[in-house]
Amino acid sequence: MALFNPGFFQSDDGEWMIIRFSAFHQALVDGQFPVRYLSRLNYGYGYPVANFLYPGFMYFGEVFKILGFGFVQSIKIILGISMVGSALFTFLWLSNLFKKWPSLVGALLYLYAPYHLFDIYKRGSVGETLALCVIPFVFWQIERKSFFWTALGVGFLILSHNSLALLFLPIIALYLLARGLAWAIYFLPTIFIGLGIASFFWIPAIFDLQYTVFAKTQVSDWEKYFSDYNLIGAIPILVLVWFMFNLNFIKNRVAILLFILTIVFLFLSLSLSSSVWKILPISFVQFPFRFLSVAILLVAFLSAFLLDKAKGFYGLLIGIAFLIIGFLASQPYLNPSMFFDKGDSYYATNEGTTTVKNEYMPKWVIHGSTQHYEDKIEILHSTVSNLKIRSNNISFDTTSPEKTSATINTIYFPGWKVFVDREPSNFSYNNDKGIIKIDLPAGMHKVEVNFSETPVRLISDVISVASLLILFAIVIDRSRRLAA
Repeated sequence: MALFNPGFFQSDDGEWMIIRFSAFHQALVDGQFPVRYLSRLNYGYGYPVANFLYPGFMYFGEVFKILGFGFVQSIKIILGISMVGSALFTFLWLSNLFKKWPSLVGALLYLYAPYHLFDIYKRGSVGETLALCVIPFVFWQIERKSFFWTALGVGFLILSHNSLALLFLPIIALYLLARGLAWAIYFLPTIFIGLGIASFFWIPAIFDLQYTVFAKTQVSDWEKYFSDYNLIGAIPILVLVWFMFNLNFIKNRVAILLFILTIVFLFLSLSLSSSVWKILPISFVQFPFRFLSVAILLVAFLSAFLLDKAKGFYGLLIGIAFLIIGFLASQPYLNPSMFFDKGDSYYATNEGTTTVKNEYMPKWVIHGSTQHYEDKIEILHSTVSNLKIRSNNISFDTTSPEKTSATINTIYFPGWKVFVDREPSNFSYNNDKGIIKIDLPAGMHKVEVNFSETPVRLISDVISVASLLILFAIVIDRSRRLAA
């Protein structure tokens, strides 16, 4: 496996994810929880990216940091676990429905799908790769009839990747409805509880977008990111054709539903759907090829479904042929183009924003910074002492013979508050850089600038805790009823 090579590999986003994770870790160690504002990024002026983009892999990565692994190693471990887990959970899900051989073939086809490998080794999309592991886990727990783990899985799916969660949650709901009314009544609440568990992330992510330039920023030109035959591979086409030839004999509602959805998602990933992209509100997906994330999992199910119905040696031969064709299709994406070893210190000190167009920059920032500031605190005619700088707290003492102003080289984002001599103080950020400025009277003063939860974020945190408590209460109550 390429992930065992030393260092990291060339990809679109992989190094950004390591940088973001290192800044996230620093903020978490400083006591910021949930982590939202990464003060080291944006040349040290700060950037609220963790408030908006899938923090799941970073919280997960903290497990490996605690165990002593570095930032690069932790991200590679997450990618490795995601790959192995995606195949394992897909097999466990499918083996609850079909025989072992068809389930194994479906799981391996999912693992070696060209887009799956493209996501890892070309795009370096850690969050999306993790989500592709979580979703078959959710389906497996549904088939195990585990209310608890299904709800937790849905919650972690939302934290793993925003866009994929939006794509897969309706699929989960439709899957439950196709399984039957009893399944839907039992499991649909898990989607709402999962949403509740992840509320601390997604509610502020939506609400706080109004403070950023996101709505006015075109992150990517979707017309340039349609999938092609190589990215799709031959397997989805072969499986769909085989299914169509047997459509008159298939009565399974789940299989028919997923067959239709596979066609829809494959179509949306192709340039043939460009007219649809122009009229439907699906721009949140950003890249049309991202619809393959859904298609490859559905194809895994359909291949297992068809192989399960194939008789004896015939099914074995087709399964082997599928694996050979699938593995050959994966070859262009099976290894990264380049490896390098920059060391953890490179990522732990990098101050980029880690986003393409700085789309989560506060809208009051007119001129973004292009270099690190000289001093964190700038005060005219004054001395600064006892300066302490943390990700969520800046404090210092100052003495001035006259009224003065202090510039805190940190970009304001809702949540920052200023205290002078332990009393709340007014401040401004209506300057080109959007940084915090304070007026100070003459004399000696102790200044603290703290980042804390806003009312909306605090309510979201409470909803998350309440949802977890509700989940435990429901599970305990159902266990007691079963035991009675």
